[in-house]
Amino acid sequence: MADNEIDLCFNRIMTSDVLFYGDAFKEDCKAFCNKRNITYLPSGNDSNVCYKLNSSEFKKKGIEEGQRVEVTDKIFDNSVLDKFRRHHVLFVYRNNRIAGVVHFCDYNRDPVFLNIYPLLLQFERKLRELLVSRGLRNEDMMEFFKNNSGKEHYLEKFEHYTSEKIQKGMKELEPFQAFDLKDLIGLVNSKGILRMSENMCDLRNHIMHVKDIVKHKNYEVSSLIYSFESFDRFFGLIRNLGPEIERVSKATLPSKEEEEVTKLRKAGLFRHING
Repeated sequence: MADNEIDLCFNRIMTSDVLFYGDAFKEDCKAFCNKRNITYLPSGNDSNVCYKLNSSEFKKKGIEEGQRVEVTDKIFDNSVLDKFRRHHVLFVYRNNRIAGVVHFCDYNRDPVFLNIYPLLLQFERKLRELLVSRGLRNEDMMEFFKNNSGKEHYLEKFEHYTSEKIQKGMKELEPFQAFDLKDLIGLVNSKGILRMSENMCDLRNHIMHVKDIVKHKNYEVSSLIYSFESFDRFFGLIRNLGPEIERVSKATLPSKEEEEVTKLRKAGLFRHING
C-alpha cells in the first residue's frame, strides 16, 4: 500500500447484525425497509438470494455481482462507487457466505475518519513544504492577505495575523504552521505554483470536527435516510486526495539539506541499523 492510500476494508465498517427476510414477519420487514429507504434483505437460507421490496411486496431474486463485495475489499476501490450508485446496500461476503451488509452511510463510522486523518495531515504538511521550497515565508502570506483585503475574509485574516500577540506566536512555529489549509491553497494558487481546488478544505473540516461526511436528507423528518449525493461527492474527494498529495510532492523542490543528505546517501555513508 502506498503512503497516500487508504487501506481500509469492508470488515471494518460493515454491519454484522443483519436482518434476514422471513415470510412470517413480512410486514415488520417492510416497515424496517421503508424507515431506512432500503429495498433489499438477504435470505436466511441461501447466500445467493435476496428479497427485493417492490412497492408493497417482497420478490425473491438472485444477488447480482454488482451487489457483492468481499470483507477484504478496499472500501475506496474504484469499483465500489459504481456498485453503490446502482445499489445503496451491498452484501459483504466471507468464504461465499454473507458476513454482513454495508450501506453508504456506514462511511460515517470512526475507522473511516481515523484513516482519512493521516492523509489530510500529510497533505497540509506537504503544502507548507511546497511553499517553503519555493522560497516563500510567512511574510508572503501576509502580503497575500493584504492584496486581497478588499474581501472581508482576507481583511479579517490580515488584521488577525498582524496583531502583536499572533506575530509573537508565529515566531515560535515553522513557516506557514499558523495558517489554515484554505490559506495555503490560496497562496499556492496566487503564486501560480499549482492550480488547486478548495474542496479539500470542506473534507478537512468534516474530518477534524467529526461531522458526518454522509449527510441526512432531512434529519428532522427521518434520522435513518441519507443523501447519496453527499456520499458521491465525498467519495470523489477521497479518491482525489492521494493524487493531490503526489502532485504537491512532485512540485516541491529539494532543500539544500536534502541535497546534501542525498549526496551522502549515494556515497553509501547512510546505513540502516536494526534495533
